[in-house]
Amino acid sequence: MVLRQDLSSLLFNFFLFRKSPGFDDYSVTEKLKDTPVNFSRIRCPLCRWEPRASSRWFCGDTVRHDGCGTEWNTFDTRGRCPGCGYQWKLTDCLRCFGCSPHEAWYENETD
Repeated sequence: MVLRQDLSSLLFNFFLFRKSPGFDDYSVTEKLKDTPVNFSRIRCPLCRWEPRASSRWFCGDTVRHDGCGTEWNTFDTRGRCPGCGYQWKLTDCLRCFGCSPHEAWYENETD
């Protein structure tokens, strides 16, 4: 009986203190915040609107994610919420209100 309790306690502590999924990705987000963003190469794929450094998005509720309510510029972190670490795959345009894949907003050097 004592052995079973020790094993149960050990497993509980393992799950309690293990790294959460995506933790390493979140540290990448923190590094991205220190890297200046070239907003001249970011445009809405639908209407060509160019966001500014002062533009803000919210981490809101969706079918797949309960948002944390953080407000930030999504391009500062390449679409990862700095509040909860959720990686947004789609980004809404603040001008035309269309929705596009986040990576489609970034223009290549050849564009």
